[in-house]
Amino acid sequence: MKYPRLISALLATAMTVPVLQAVAADAMFTKPISLVIPFSPGGSTDPVGRIIAPHLSKELGQPVVVENKPGAAGAIGAAYVARAAPDGHTILLNTGVVAVHPNTLKNPGYDVRTDLIPVTQLAAGPYTLIVNPKLPVKTIQELVAYGKANPDKLFYGTSGTGGSLHLLTEFFKHETGLKMVHVPYKGNGPVVAALVGGDIQLAFDTIPGSRALASDGRVRILAVTSLKRNSLLPDVPTMDEAGFPGFEAETWTGIFLPKGTDPAIVKRYNEALVKVLQIKEVQESLAQIGYVVVGNSPEAFKKQIDDELDRWAETVKQAKLTKE
Repeated sequence: MKYPRLISALLATAMTVPVLQAVAADAMFTKPISLVIPFSPGGSTDPVGRIIAPHLSKELGQPVVVENKPGAAGAIGAAYVARAAPDGHTILLNTGVVAVHPNTLKNPGYDVRTDLIPVTQLAAGPYTLIVNPKLPVKTIQELVAYGKANPDKLFYGTSGTGGSLHLLTEFFKHETGLKMVHVPYKGNGPVVAALVGGDIQLAFDTIPGSRALASDGRVRILAVTSLKRNSLLPDVPTMDEAGFPGFEAETWTGIFLPKGTDPAIVKRYNEALVKVLQIKEVQESLAQIGYVVVGNSPEAFKKQIDDELDRWAETVKQAKLTKE
C-alpha cells in the first residue's frame, strides 16, 4: 500500500533514532520502557507509536523503545503485555480490536476487561469506504442501488475473519440491507491489492492509504465513517450525509498497562500522555495521517471500550458469526 511521504520519514527516523533521553528521570521508572505495538511496522497504527515515543521519553526520563509484536490480528502483542510484569516498564499501544477479540476469538490469549488497564485513548480517525473505480457507482446511494440490483455480485475484502474491518462491514451490510460476499485476506495490504486488481469491489480502509490510491485513480472513496468530514478529505461525504444517520465507526489507538499495575503508575502515564498530546508537533503529525488527538481519562476510556464490546457483540449476533 502506498502511504504519504510523512509516514516513511517518520518510520525511517524512528528506526534510526527510536528514543530520546530526558534530562531528568522520573523516580517511578528505572529502566527503558517497552512500547509494544501488536502490528507490523507501517500501516496506520505503527506511526502513532513512533510519533509519541520520543516525547513520552522526555516526560518519563527513560528511553521508550518501540517493539512490534504482530500476529493474530493484534492478539499476540496484547497477550504479551497482559503477561508482563506490572511495573510500568511494558506498555501496549493497541486499537479498537481489543473490543473485537472477546466477541470473535475463542482464545485470544487475553481479555481487555480483566487483563489490561486502559490508560488513555491517544487519537481517533474515520475509516474510508473505497471501491474499485470500474464499479459503476460514485455515491453510497448508487452503491446500495447497484448491490440490490445485483445481489451477491459484490465482493468485499477484510484483513481477516472476525477482525475490526470484518465487523464494520457486517454492520454496514446490516444498515444498508446489502448482500455481499466476504473475502478474507492476511492483512490489509492484500485487501487493497485485490481491490485495485478487481478481485473484490469494495473495502473499508484508513485515510493514509486510500487517500494516496485515490489520488492516483486506483480506488474511489465514497464516504468516511466519522460524523464530520475529515480535513484531509474535505470533498468526501460522511455516511451520515449519505443517508445513514448516526452511522459512525472510528479507528483509534490507545495505551494499556498490564493488570495489577499500581494506580499511581496508571495516573502518571495518563498525565504524561495527555501532556504529550497537547504538543503542537504531535497534533500536526497525527493530523497528517488522519487522526485527531483525544487524551481522555482511564475511566472514560474504559467506558468507551465497554460500549464497543456491547456494540460489536450485537453485530456478531446479527451477522450470525461464530468465534474462530
